[in-house]
Amino acid sequence: MGNEQVYAQGYKTFTEYAPRFSKWEGNLYSQEKIRAIVERIALACSKLKPEFVTPDGSNGSAPRLQRLVTSQPNSMMSWPTFLKRVATLYYVKTTAFVVPGYDEDGIITSLWPLNPYHVELIDLDGEPWLRFDLPNGEVCAYPFQDVVILTRFQMDSDVFGGGNEPLMATLRLMDAQRQAEENALQSSADIRFIGRVATTMHADDLQKKRDKFADDNLNPSVNTHGLLLYDQSIEDLKQIEPKHYVIDADEMARIDKTLYEYFGINEKILTNSYNEQEWAAFYEGCVEAFAIALASGMSARYLTPTQVRKGNHFMFSSGYLEYSTPDTKVKVAGQMMDRGVMRVNEARDVFQLPHVEGGDARMIRGEIYMIDDDNNIIAESGGHSGYGVDHSVNSWHDDWHDEPDDDEQT
Repeated sequence: MGNEQVYAQGYKTFTEYAPRFSKWEGNLYSQEKIRAIVERIALACSKLKPEFVTPDGSNGSAPRLQRLVTSQPNSMMSWPTFLKRVATLYYVKTTAFVVPGYDEDGIITSLWPLNPYHVELIDLDGEPWLRFDLPNGEVCAYPFQDVVILTRFQMDSDVFGGGNEPLMATLRLMDAQRQAEENALQSSADIRFIGRVATTMHADDLQKKRDKFADDNLNPSVNTHGLLLYDQSIEDLKQIEPKHYVIDADEMARIDKTLYEYFGINEKILTNSYNEQEWAAFYEGCVEAFAIALASGMSARYLTPTQVRKGNHFMFSSGYLEYSTPDTKVKVAGQMMDRGVMRVNEARDVFQLPHVEGGDARMIRGEIYMIDDDNNIIAESGGHSGYGVDHSVNSWHDDWHDEPDDDEQT
């Protein structure tokens, strides 16, 4: 669209006029510790599995979006790359944007994470639009309803996240610690001896004496014996012991604690030394919240209210049981399978095993019945052999209650 349309007047929300978001110019992502934290969170988010859920497993009413989910979000990114990019922007900037790509008919064919320098909500013919100023100098605009916006600390703005200004004090302290360490290392390397000149000298003569002492004693091509000699005009000559500056352990622990609380992570997650309970807590408190926010935003923006009402929606799931111990996997898979909650192939996914033919059937302890998607019994074991395979679960539901309990059957 032309610039005369892009540069429209500001759009007024309920509590603010022309909400704006600008790229924070602080050195948040340049800090080693913070980059490691954000990378760990983004990497965990990149393992989420995109899904397009339809009612009763039908084809749904958004085939292009379904194909997008099962292939890749755009021509340059895989889903892991896309999710990692969005999560990084979300945690570094507190606001992440996902915009659609269209074909010539205006149909959404791709999704792109956007990294703008400045964003403003504008009014275009009475409708809210988002105008993006990009780092390369270009300007683009999208209808507000076409942009997925993920935010953190949404207190001051109706639309955008609150920024990372509260973390500035910690960043300044981290930078001061780093500079102090560098200066200490440089000083200890540059100054190797200290002495006092017994007589008063002109500055030029003092510099000449310093240069002569250094050349006679510290130049390996001149001093080949390792013996240091100086004349009587230099007194109290002492060698400087190199001392490395060490940041106070309590101060570093306080800084780390502040960063962990700010990003919702801990050292065990950061160093990959967690157990399954610690991973589950991190997943539920951090990764799952991101997955729900992104899926809800995409469903609201790219599906009609009717499609959502009928049960169509995006979802990002995680097979976090893959990180559990073998004992936990066996217990969960066993409990879920014999109650019909998990299918055979779903249980095999937990153990990273390939799917098998017939593995989409479910089993219910009855003894055990295997039923298909239409709730027809396709196989059974002991205790109820009088039922034929053409019966459905509903047809023998009343008879089931007449049967003795499992304990009595066995």
